[in-house]
Amino acid sequence: MTYTLRTFGGLGLTGATGPLPFADRHRKPMALLAMLAGAGERGLSREKLAAYLWSESDTERARGGLKQTLYILRKELSAEELFLGSAELRLNPAILQSDLGEFERLAAAGEEERAVGVYAGHFLDGVHLSDAPEFERWADEQRERLARRMSALLERLALMASGRHDPRAAAEWWIRLIEHDPFDTHAVTGLLHAFLEAGDRPRALKYAERHMALLRKELDLTPDPELRKLVEQVRAKPASPPS
Repeated sequence: MTYTLRTFGGLGLTGATGPLPFADRHRKPMALLAMLAGAGERGLSREKLAAYLWSESDTERARGGLKQTLYILRKELSAEELFLGSAELRLNPAILQSDLGEFERLAAAGEEERAVGVYAGHFLDGVHLSDAPEFERWADEQRERLARRMSALLERLALMASGRHDPRAAAEWWIRLIEHDPFDTHAVTGLLHAFLEAGDRPRALKYAERHMALLRKELDLTPDPELRKLVEQVRAKPASPPS
């Protein structure tokens, strides 16, 4: 049987018959799968896995916890060959694949649109291990890295659409980026230009004003002067029918 590990928007495991309840009962084994998915073909040493997931235990207990966790995973998934390697462990792609691995592969291959379709929410969103602070730090770092990668992909798609002289498609990608990161002023500026090129001044103003209000309310920040200047220019510009 093959399985799929979901790491975007949470953490879950799916088999041939659908989501596995095992994932809800075993948080640390699932965290271990997420770490190995993040390591990809490089894998992770047993020592690092133990240090991340059992950082508050002594060396012997950490090693014992890792050994028990690997046993649980093999047993629950009926997959003796779930892991490849000995000192350095990797997931066996013939048995378990992950949305993270697919996202990384598609992004590296320049298939931006397919890659952003895989990103279904922030990495390990809502997943926490209170007794594993090193894992928490690792998850935070990966979450930030992958969020930046997603932003870069969405911006590239918007710019590619602009390069094709398709401002409405560009606007949709800028909107996706703003939904991903509501505080991204650069994305709002790009969206403003795309809507103006498409002749849609009302939507341009709506998104820009919403963004400036959000910065004031949530971050107590004054909006970027260049954005404010652009908004004032748009307000003063005579309306034209959408193209």
